[in-house]
Formats: sequence, C-alpha cells, structure tokens
Amino acid sequence: MAQKNLKWLLAIVFIILLVGCASKRTQNQTGQGMAGSGLPPGFSGEPLPVSESNTLDPETLKLDGYIEELVDNFLVILDASGSKYLPYKQQVKLKVAKDIARRFNQRVPERPLTSGLRRYGFEAGAFSTKTRLIYGMTDYSRQDFADSIEIVRWAGGKTPMALAIDKGSDDMINTQGYAALILISDGKVLKKDADPVLAARRMKERYGDRLCIYTVVVGDDEPLDEAYYHNKEELMTNVANEGKCGYSISSDDLVSDRIMDVFVDDVFTRKRKLKPEEADRGLEGPCTDEDNDGVCDVDDECPGTPIGAKVDEKGCWIIENVQFDLNKWNIKPEYYRVIDDVARVMKLNPDLKIEVNGHTCTIWTEDYNMKLSHWRAMAVTSYLIKKRGVPSHRISVKGFGYHRPTASNTTEKGRSLNRRAEFRPIR
Repeated sequence: MAQKNLKWLLAIVFIILLVGCASKRTQNQTGQGMAGSGLPPGFSGEPLPVSESNTLDPETLKLDGYIEELVDNFLVILDASGSKYLPYKQQVKLKVAKDIARRFNQRVPERPLTSGLRRYGFEAGAFSTKTRLIYGMTDYSRQDFADSIEIVRWAGGKTPMALAIDKGSDDMINTQGYAALILISDGKVLKKDADPVLAARRMKERYGDRLCIYTVVVGDDEPLDEAYYHNKEELMTNVANEGKCGYSISSDDLVSDRIMDVFVDDVFTRKRKLKPEEADRGLEGPCTDEDNDGVCDVDDECPGTPIGAKVDEKGCWIIENVQFDLNKWNIKPEYYRVIDDVARVMKLNPDLKIEVNGHTCTIWTEDYNMKLSHWRAMAVTSYLIKKRGVPSHRISVKGFGYHRPTASNTTEKGRSLNRRAEFRPIR
C-alpha cells in the first residue's frame, strides 16, 4: 500500500514540474517574466535579419530624405481682452483675430490631430473667468473647432496673456509628439502684468524640442503709451522666439490666402518658409536667398524654387517618382503621399505648371510600352485633378515608353526602377 502511494506522489510531482517548465517557456517566448532585462514585450532575443529593406548605408544616408516632422497637436490662444474692441482698418480687432482663426482652421491638414482653443480676457456674464479652454484638448474636428471660434462673441477686461500661456501649457500635458502653440493677439500687455515671455519660456522648458510657438500680431495703428505697455511687436516676437522654431507674423501679411497657406504649412511641418533662417556667412554677413529655400544664391543650382517645396543641398526641388508594377498603371497606395505633396506645392504656387512623364521597362513591344507609359502618366494626372482639385490646364502629359531609362534594363532591379512616372516643373 505504501509503495502504491509513493508512486502516485512521484507522478503528481512530475506533473507539477512539467507545468512549471511549460509556463516558464511561454513567458520567455512572449517577453513576460523578463524584469530587468531591458527587452520590450514580444522581443525574442534574436537579431533582425539583414536585408536591403532594413539596412542603410551611413555614408550615403541623408536624414532630410527620411524624416518629416509632422505636428501632432496644436493649441490656438485667442486674445479677447478689452483692446480687441478698438478699431483697426474699418473693423474691430476681435473680428480680425477671429477671421485669422477661421481661415487657419479651414487649412488645417486632414489627418489625426489633437487640438484646443483657449481665449483670454473677461467674457460677458457673472461667471466670467480670465481665461478659458473653449475647445479640447481633444481629437480635432474642423466643424467643432469652427463652432468654438464663434463662442467668442465679446471682448473685455485686461490682457492676462502670461496666464493664458501657462494654462495652455497645462492643456497640453497629456499630448504626445510634436506640438504647436499659435497665439493671436494685438500684444497690448501692461508692463506691470506677468511677463508673457517668461511664461513662454516655462512652456518651452516643459516640452522642449516638441514645441514650436507662433504669434500673430493683430493691428499696429493705435497710439501706445510705452511707459505703461510693452512694445507690441517686440513682445510678440520675443514670445515666439522662446519656442526656438516658430516665429511672429503680422495679421496684415496673413490677409493673402497664399501667405496663409504657407503659414499653416509651416506650423504643421515645423518649417520656416515665411521666416527662413539666415545662413551665417562670417564677415560677409547673411547670404542672399531670393527664393527663400534655405540655400544661398551662390550655391543654388535651381533658383526660383516654388514656395513650400523641399529642396536638396543644391536648392533643387526633391520630387520622388511614382513606381508601378510590371504591366500595371494603377497607383499603389504608398505613392499617394508623393502626389499629394506635388498638389500641395501647386496650390501654394498658382502659376506653377507640371509635366507628368510616364516610363516603362523593355518587357513587351515598343508600341505597347508607349501606350502603357501614357496610361501611367494619365493615372497620376487623373488623381491630381479628381482627388486633389488641380486644374487640368496646369498639367501636361507625356509618355516615353522605354526610351528614357533611369537604370539598366538588364536586371530586374533596374527594370523595376524604370517602371515609373516623373514630375517636371514648368515655368
């Protein structure tokens, strides 16, 4: 009897050991139970296989070709203080400020964003506050944001700009990714009030390189007692400069739809097309850059760069090709962004025209490839016209078959590069 019980006991112990080993093996496979290892969940410990798709040559790597800094969050602070009822160019400044916010909202890119709208200055009513978050921070909705702008119907009280910036800093506390603060104000702040520049500095210290600050100066023609008030343009410029990557601009400049388009593009791509950085030319002083593409004229091999175009170190517009599969002319989804970017630049430059050129490899006959190259160019052109609203008279189409290869047709890799559509700007 004792021998039989001992056998059962040994069997139970053996089963417990098996279960424990299996559990431990499962934990290791899923990355669990590896505290202190520094490995993320799901990492098996095996190195990734080396292939052309995940290996870059450090000698030829150009970061600007791979990285695009897109803003994920934005907060608009709207000045609705008492000075907004002062006249400016046959209308009150509050209307000017709201019109800027409306037109800015109409141009916000259509992609997932987190947004907010905060106003400062006393509202009408018994329960007024110095500053209030009217909208957000939440998933951006163009219509909801537009409705929130219309909530600001009154202007009154002093100008607690510093308080609004500090509260705006709190508004962004749960955001991730790059952020933009857009302050729309006349900059009329009493010297005895809290300093908005220091508030902007606190916000920058909190969010670091994630944050850029832009200020829009509304109005400049009313008398100003500088014994009591800051210099408006200097104050707004200094607030923007605290962000290190944004800038200050006048509401008069943004009257132009074209300039507003570029401003919005700057905000959401962290560029400085309207306020390009001046290159340090030593004793010679800042270089001249007529087309504002960031490349000095003496080094610019492609003068007259369209507004909003990304350029290489030679100042030439970087336009990627649209690649096609063998015997196909349908656009693959990964190339929509290429065509969208061309459409964006064309919108910023109403006089710019584009030639779309189609090409093929050498498989099949010459006659067939001439037709196929035209179909590819027409597919891209149709997308520009129907999906992005580019007028047809600004686009011309050409097909070259296999007569203008960009690579050797003796290898499959070369042939795949030749199956393409290219863009050529026309002046």
